[in-house]
Amino acid sequence: MSLTHWKKLHNPDYLGAYSIENGKDLILTISNVKQEEVIGTDGKKEECIVCYFSDADKPMILNATNAKQIQKLTGTPYIEKWVGFKVQIGIEKVKAFGEVVEALRIRKHPPKAIDIKCESCGQAVTAANNMSAEQLAEYTAKKYKKKLCADCAMQIAQKGNATEQDTEAVNEADKT
Repeated sequence: MSLTHWKKLHNPDYLGAYSIENGKDLILTISNVKQEEVIGTDGKKEECIVCYFSDADKPMILNATNAKQIQKLTGTPYIEKWVGFKVQIGIEKVKAFGEVVEALRIRKHPPKAIDIKCESCGQAVTAANNMSAEQLAEYTAKKYKKKLCADCAMQIAQKGNATEQDTEAVNEADKT
């Protein structure tokens, strides 16, 4: 049974420490960074730096610590040059507002390149459908019993749908 962290319901629009399950860091690819108005959980509006990822459904609000870390990793302070760069995001305990809380932190090292091969075509499994390569391989391994690239997974899914449709058509024909 999958459990739901209460903060996912409280602030569902942005990544937070509650977004990292089982203590596994996220490896995400930056697609856009911009300043925008964010409405906090208390209803207060604030201008924040927001980082969007090509392989995640939710963006991350960047505080100064995380923005500086991305600058160090990319070698540039210019957000336009961060696009396409992969970052590894984990949880650290930090002091904030007089207590120790969990916070998202951009790791100080670039993510290790993980080369996952599709067990059907042999090509590299890459990020797709809002999933990292690792997440896609894990998902397809559970669903299809092997690690697949997005194209091969789509082909298998389409074959499965065609088979179900053919079976339904035969059953309908038998009724008449």
